[in-house]
Amino acid sequence: MPPKFIRTTKLLLDALITGCLVLIPAILMTGGFKLNLFGISIGATHLYTPLIPLVLLLVVRLFLSLERPNFLLLMFSIGIGLGAAELTIRVWHPPISKPQMQQIHRPSYYTDWEPVPGASGVGALGETYFINADGYRGEQRSVQKQPGVTRIITIGDSFTYGMGVNLEDTYPKQMETILNRNGERFKVLNFGVIGYNMWQYNELLARKALSYQPDIIILALYQNDLKQPRPPYETDPDYRPHNPFAQPAATEQQGIMGRSALWNLFKNLNARIEYKYRYLRGHDYLKNIPQRKQQWGTARSDSSDYEILTGTFDQQKTIAFSKALSQFVATAREGGAKVLLAYIPDSIQLNDAKLQAVNRQIADWSRTIGVPFVDLSPVLEQETRIESLYLFPFDAHNSPKGLKLIAQTLAAALYELGYVSETEKASSR
Repeated sequence: MPPKFIRTTKLLLDALITGCLVLIPAILMTGGFKLNLFGISIGATHLYTPLIPLVLLLVVRLFLSLERPNFLLLMFSIGIGLGAAELTIRVWHPPISKPQMQQIHRPSYYTDWEPVPGASGVGALGETYFINADGYRGEQRSVQKQPGVTRIITIGDSFTYGMGVNLEDTYPKQMETILNRNGERFKVLNFGVIGYNMWQYNELLARKALSYQPDIIILALYQNDLKQPRPPYETDPDYRPHNPFAQPAATEQQGIMGRSALWNLFKNLNARIEYKYRYLRGHDYLKNIPQRKQQWGTARSDSSDYEILTGTFDQQKTIAFSKALSQFVATAREGGAKVLLAYIPDSIQLNDAKLQAVNRQIADWSRTIGVPFVDLSPVLEQETRIESLYLFPFDAHNSPKGLKLIAQTLAAALYELGYVSETEKASSR
């Protein structure tokens, strides 16, 4: 190639390499950006947007700068290094090197789906997760409880499971930390399962939770729990258990790259960085509560979710839910456990009495069956920046901050109800 052409090409490559290097801190500082210049959309939302071109540009630049034998030797050395890194990560096999959350569930005849024992990895928001051998999130705990230890089991859906947050940020784990400030006297087991409804809570309670001899059971409800109060096999003769979250395996989605532990490590690290800077990102995402209220509330006033929130949901299903709730409480009490019901509100319900009709319904049912009830709406409404209590803009589940408020409120309720003795209360301050 002519020397002049090579020099021009090198200058162009240097400019492009510099641009990629500038993009990396720009993405870190802004959380990703998107601009529209003269009708052309320009932006970068992921770290690998500049990193992959940067690697390719550097290879071409080295090809033009080094003698052929030296270039081949360098590429061979890099290949050996990458191979060694791949092998090391495969042997080590940390959760962050696994594909993002895929098959965390499997079909179950009794509950339709259930967590897969031993599943671990990194979720879509950069959180690490681990399902223990008994099929629930958290450390392995023996079925037989230790003498002198109060065992608390939390049952609920993805809000209890802790969608989008690490184990230590879930409200069951934060509540355990609060209760154990001055000694390990409490163990809180997280039986939250993504997507579960009221009928599944009853099955989970009877078939698994009670075998752990809980002293206290906390059932945390969310509005969509009213949708399916009865098992599907009661009304559908063709019912077959299924995994509603089943996705193609990572290798099918990503081809050869999906089989690489090194590539998965890189992608998951990128996801963690994006999660850390999530509040800086605004484009293509729901930014705030009013937008979510418009999208999930007033704009969908004919949806079942809106009907549940406003207390106008199907009467038969509503009655069936109240009966299923009574059955849950009765079963727990027969098993020797004290019960506390809680309601975790959707963000659009906060400071909107019309959308809190379901809260009041559950409070009425709780009074009827004589079980304590905690509506978590008031404590969350005290926050001046409600958005900070949720995983906006990525997700509408609670953030670690929101989950901490939930944990504190539930722990305080246990003290006030006498479920935790005054001696324990005083010593934990």
